[in-house]
Amino acid sequence: MNLHKRLALTLGAAALLGLTAAGASAQTMIKATFTLPTAAYWNNNLLQPGDYNLSLDKTNTGVELVYLRGEGVNAVFFTPAGSDDSSGHSCLKLEDVNGTYVIRQFDEGPIGRSYTFDVPKAVRNQTLRGAVAPPVTVMVSAAAGM
Repeated sequence: MNLHKRLALTLGAAALLGLTAAGASAQTMIKATFTLPTAAYWNNNLLQPGDYNLSLDKTNTGVELVYLRGEGVNAVFFTPAGSDDSSGHSCLKLEDVNGTYVIRQFDEGPIGRSYTFDVPKAVRNQTLRGAVAPPVTVMVSAAAGM
């Protein structure tokens, strides 16, 4: 293995360990549940229709992470850098990208933030062109005792 690959793997492993340690001391900003009516990508995770739990946590370094569980998915991913003002309602906004739904926005009403996510590379590679359909909105409700 060449030096560049070894260095990249070492840095990747160190970053992963750092995230795990940071996650252990994270402050939970919100806990919520939602029911997804259709299969959709969120980042590189393909979510099947069904019930999900999520939490938005802030690490002691200020990094915000989304923890997502349900329907065979247990994922952790970064929120995009920066956020906009929320619509005041907690919801996920899905876009139809040439027949494939993608979660593009997460509005968190109680904390007043809205996060916009990129279209995953897997979907971009599948769809070079296509008509844009109106977005779908999925309500998110605060979970008690998660």
